[in-house]
Amino acid sequence: MRCSIALLILLSLSACSCTSQREREAQREQAERDRNSAAFKAGEAAHEVAKHAEKAAAAAERELQESARKASEGWKQKEKEDREKAREDH
Repeated sequence: MRCSIALLILLSLSACSCTSQREREAQREQAERDRNSAAFKAGEAAHEVAKHAEKAAAAAERELQESARKASEGWKQKEKEDREKAREDH
């Protein structure tokens, strides 16, 4: 009796594992088809474009900050020169 119950449990578990094995294989095949689809490849390309755009935006931001710093320095220098000239005129 115990042997038949154990055998029944063992067969049930093996049937479940075969089903899940088939399901995993089907999922792998579906994932492979998805990776080969045009939409998937377009998504990958869009991701690459976004990465490059992010890098370009960061570079542009650095350039703008540097330009703003230089403009500020120029403003301060001219302001200083104007004050010195005003002192000399008086």
